[in-house]
Amino acid sequence: EVENNKSKELQSDGNNRQISPTSTVCGTETTASDDFFIEDEDSNDSREFSHIPLSPFKTIIKAVPTEETRICCDDEISTEKVTDDCKTGLTFEASSQHFNRHNWFHKERPLRVTSIEEALTKNGLHSRCEILEEGHSLNLHSTEMKFLSDDDFLRVHLPGYMQRLDKLSKCTCNDKLDCEAEQFKSIYLTPDSVKDAKNAAGSLCHLVTKVVSPDHDLDNGFAVIRPPGHHAEPGFAGGYCIINNVAVAAAYARKELGVKNVLIVDWDVHHGNGTQSIFLKDPNVLYFSAHRWHRGNFYPFLQNGGPTNVGMGDGEGFNVNVGWSQKGMGDKEYFALWESVLLPLAREFQPELILVSAGFDAADGDMGECHVTPAGFRHLTQGLLSLGSKVVCSLEGG
Repeated sequence: EVENNKSKELQSDGNNRQISPTSTVCGTETTASDDFFIEDEDSNDSREFSHIPLSPFKTIIKAVPTEETRICCDDEISTEKVTDDCKTGLTFEASSQHFNRHNWFHKERPLRVTSIEEALTKNGLHSRCEILEEGHSLNLHSTEMKFLSDDDFLRVHLPGYMQRLDKLSKCTCNDKLDCEAEQFKSIYLTPDSVKDAKNAAGSLCHLVTKVVSPDHDLDNGFAVIRPPGHHAEPGFAGGYCIINNVAVAAAYARKELGVKNVLIVDWDVHHGNGTQSIFLKDPNVLYFSAHRWHRGNFYPFLQNGGPTNVGMGDGEGFNVNVGWSQKGMGDKEYFALWESVLLPLAREFQPELILVSAGFDAADGDMGECHVTPAGFRHLTQGLLSLGSKVVCSLEGG
């Protein structure tokens, strides 16, 4: 989720190593892939890491699975609480007025959403779900959704940043918009970009309301929306993300819907640096991310996406990063991670709502160079559904 011209400006620190808080650090050979700068290195350097408590639940996280974890995942994740009569809600927000004016074939474009809706209609899944038409119809008419107030965005984004976005929404000069976009990493803007970004967050919050509220009969849902959100920090955009959709929805659920604990699961191949920053001190939001990290040599090229970043203050222990230090992770690695780390943590945390930053760039054949299959993503989702919490997924990258 970063354009070539931006990624080339970033330099590797030459420490592409496997990280395990309880084992030696081994040299890892990594290679450059599309849209990423990762330095090739075969290092023999090693040193011991002392044990670091990574959560109040005393679960040890290994950032790179050992050979043992690769072969211990044959047991199925329990899905005994998952029933066939669950009712799923869908919302679509294609943000048709938000696109790269200089590259109509940019990978992050409205076609991502419209093609998914077409595919779901063709295979019959669309008719088996409850469709929230409001978000899609508002998008088609290019008007601003008023489901959320300014306060809903200000719970996770800084006032100065939201004021900056509001000014951009009134700008009709493309040159000025391009100049503003250049202040961020991997961002493009049109006069309607801010409106569309707010609509995407509003669509997700509307779906969450339908799932969580007792007077509605949805068990879970999926928000097929764009632009994505998990790279959007409290005070700036990045990685195609303007508004942090999942963060807005988590804060909205707690404030407006009375949800006490929210678990955010981020399986996008890139670390959700924005979501982490927003909830770093919050003990009521457990953020869990599995992503390629390479000691900061993979987008978003930050050191704080590693396993030693466990939160701050009251939120210490409620931020869990599993940063892969090599490419090629697939179903077995993710299944092992779910069984040994995520699900035990979730059972003790007991979230009322699970929000999934559902990026699919870890899918087999996608740009993330990992190998999670469609059946693998189904398996991961079933594991979350087995917890008995309300589950809502939101499209990120991939």
